[in-house]
Amino acid sequence: MKYDLLEVDRLHFNELREQVGEEKFKEVLKKFIKEFTYDSVIIDGKNTLTKDDIDNLLEKKIIISQLSEREQKEALNYQKACEHAFKYVVSRKKINEDVLKDLHEILVEGIFPGGQYRMVNIQIKNSMHQPPDYVKVYDRMAKYFYDLEHFKGTAVQKAAYAHAQLLKVYPFLEGNGRLARLIMNYVLMFDGYMPISIPISRQEEYFKYIDIFKVEKNLSPFEDFLYDLILEAYENYIFMLEN
Repeated sequence: MKYDLLEVDRLHFNELREQVGEEKFKEVLKKFIKEFTYDSVIIDGKNTLTKDDIDNLLEKKIIISQLSEREQKEALNYQKACEHAFKYVVSRKKINEDVLKDLHEILVEGIFPGGQYRMVNIQIKNSMHQPPDYVKVYDRMAKYFYDLEHFKGTAVQKAAYAHAQLLKVYPFLEGNGRLARLIMNYVLMFDGYMPISIPISRQEEYFKYIDIFKVEKNLSPFEDFLYDLILEAYENYIFMLEN
């Protein structure tokens, strides 16, 4: 049922997009990137910038001394990584190890060296799941890319898997959450859907469903969660194009 509703909204949106022209669509996408950047850098609970801070930063692209330099770089890097991901999608570049490492490198540029799988074991705070031993990361990631390439299911189910499994493996020391949310949208856009943002207001649900997958290997709750978010996002996109 949700899939059918989503397809109706997607077709309606695509028709509107053709009617309003590319400039209007770019405005919608620019607004989304600001929203997505704020939600994604804040939702893990480590970045303290406000929405106004991030909006001003992304508009002016100037780091100010009154705020944390690292936190500002995280936001600027995220905007840059989004733009790169969109370009990769337009050029029909499938997700592979090089794409993943390139995007991670952009996410942490100027903060610490990126694009390298972790070489230590880690424990995730407030999570019952223990990520695999670092010596297993390369094998787990090889399987991850194979599974994505041969995935059977809808685009939303694939996006849910791409996101949740990346967090389960936790291949990098830092930035995995931000990267997973970006890869989720990469999958959606590659298959012809609009990207979505996971709002701060649904933070508790989001982490609960990710943990259910990690511990119980049950992806369905997270899939349903994403379907709801995508349906809501399309309603907002349609409203923006119609007004």
